Amino acid sequence: MQLSVYIRPLLSRLFPAEQPRRVPELFAGGEIRLLDASEKHLFRDHLLRLDGDTRRSRFAMHATDAFLRSYVETSFTLDTVIYAYLENGIVRGTAELRSLGNADTAEAAFCVEQDWRRLGIGTRLMDLLLHEARARETRHIYINCLATNRKMQALARKFSAEMSFEAGDVIGHISPPEAAPTDRLRQWVLRQMPKAQATLSRWS
Repeated sequence: MQLSVYIRPLLSRLFPAEQPRRVPELFAGGEIRLLDASEKHLFRDHLLRLDGDTRRSRFAMHATDAFLRSYVETSFTLDTVIYAYLENGIVRGTAELRSLGNADTAEAAFCVEQDWRRLGIGTRLMDLLLHEARARETRHIYINCLATNRKMQALARKFSAEMSFEAGDVIGHISPPEAAPTDRLRQWVLRQMPKAQATLSRWS
């Protein structure tokens, strides 16, 4: 008997009005999924490939290779959620959600490599990050970018961000909708799907 007979009804209730989503999720010729600490080399290589302008847009400063390597190490020692878009096992875009020391406040950051822009990857990563924030009961998400980073500002405005200017930078504030009762269960299912898929493949 196939276990999927029992799992599919649960997924249909967790993901109403859409096809059951899995992690990894197929998207734009690749896949989107969470990265864990064992994959920090994928995150590191992604950041090291960024050109100078993209590095400055992402970090609001001149980011050296040494800085990026240190940043990656720090990211995986903090309570940071990192979603990644991968093609052929190579990370081409990332979205980070990092706590700011307060349980209900976090910072979001996004980066998509130049040849993979305008495919909707940033929008999809933002959507997943907001679902993660809702499940964590995060009420305030801040996005800090340079005033010249119009693409990041446009992405933030898609999700009703309130924009303000401070010392030459633009700060976007997003308040995710209040978490529904099924949100935390939904995120747990998304995180567990790779394990469940492996189990199903053995029982099918």
